[in-house]
Amino acid sequence: MWSEWQRWLTQAQQVAGDFFEPLSAAHPLVILPLNAIAFWVGLQLYRRSGSPLLHPVIGASLLVFATLWLLGVNFEGYQRGSGLLYLLLGPAIVALAIPLKQNLAMVRRAGWPLMLGLLVGAILAPLVAVLIAVLLGGSRTVLIALTTKSVTTPVALALAQELHGIQSLAAGVVAFTGVIGAVFGPSILRRLNVTDERVLGFSLGINAHAIGTARALEISALCGAFSALAMGLCGALTALVLPLVATF
Repeated sequence: MWSEWQRWLTQAQQVAGDFFEPLSAAHPLVILPLNAIAFWVGLQLYRRSGSPLLHPVIGASLLVFATLWLLGVNFEGYQRGSGLLYLLLGPAIVALAIPLKQNLAMVRRAGWPLMLGLLVGAILAPLVAVLIAVLLGGSRTVLIALTTKSVTTPVALALAQELHGIQSLAAGVVAFTGVIGAVFGPSILRRLNVTDERVLGFSLGINAHAIGTARALEISALCGAFSALAMGLCGALTALVLPLVATF
């Protein structure tokens, strides 16, 4: 626990130091407002259209990508400029435990069926993607990125670093997975006659992690609670098992 605090404090010091660097296109005073404005614009488009295809993450990501391309900022520069947001990702994920606490009694009643669903989903979600990549001749770095597809960004970045993968690729895979799951997941499950909000939330948490959980919270607090539970358990399970499996 103390080592984690030390690492977080080191990151906080680095983020603070970045603000005193000479102003550039990748400076936090440029990147942070860009993120905020892009998300606000994406959110307005989403609210006015009501279409899941214009989810604020999609709209904001496209706006940020276009701006970074025009400014000539690469992923490393963007990541450093967004250091404050990366630093707050951990506390933000922990905050998702609030709806979980509010619905804890119902979560307890679900019990073992949830754990069985977690094991199946956490294993099959990355396994199918990895098998397809292997059949298509994917490299080791691609396979590593795909194994992190069903965990939230902080966990995926840490796993990619530990397994000597490419963090930018892992982040892209995670974001793409989350967006696709959040946009199409609820409608697909409803077409399959899955109407139980507990099952819907749990499926979004396993397959679309934080972005899916945000979508689940739009449906209901109960749906968001089960999504947050699935996201946390899936991330913990993957973080424990993946480094052991990757060594073989």
